[in-house]
Amino acid sequence: VVSTQSTGSSDWFNNLVKPSWQPPGWLFGPVWTTLYFMMAVAAFRIWRRTKFDKPLPLIIFFVQLAFNFAWVPIFAVCHELLFAFVEITILDFFVLFNVVLFSRVDRLSGALLFPYLLWSLFATALTFELWQLNPSVIGLYCSSQLGLKSEL
Repeated sequence: VVSTQSTGSSDWFNNLVKPSWQPPGWLFGPVWTTLYFMMAVAAFRIWRRTKFDKPLPLIIFFVQLAFNFAWVPIFAVCHELLFAFVEITILDFFVLFNVVLFSRVDRLSGALLFPYLLWSLFATALTFELWQLNPSVIGLYCSSQLGLKSEL
């Protein structure tokens, strides 16, 4: 799920039970590079058309981007599978809202975000499945709050 992991997170991730349909690790880098490029082009097109006269589409773009970036530490650093699932579900709503808002300003910009929405939904399903397959995993927040240790 995360290609830029520290050694400790990598060991943690390698020990997780994974679904059979999880893509190979090498695929995530090229996919995210392509998606971020498409997102940047879409946002640039919106900025050129609105010049911040209609700020909501770009505000939502940066909100969803913040949720996108927040998922990595929740999952890969804190090892919080449930919180990562909740967070990415919220991200999905913002990405969908972003697609709709961008499409209203520029159809191509909305279309450029659609693969990102699909990938985010796939990542949501994968995060949910990882949480379900690894019920004994207790992340840093839960373990510190409850005085527990993760079995992985």
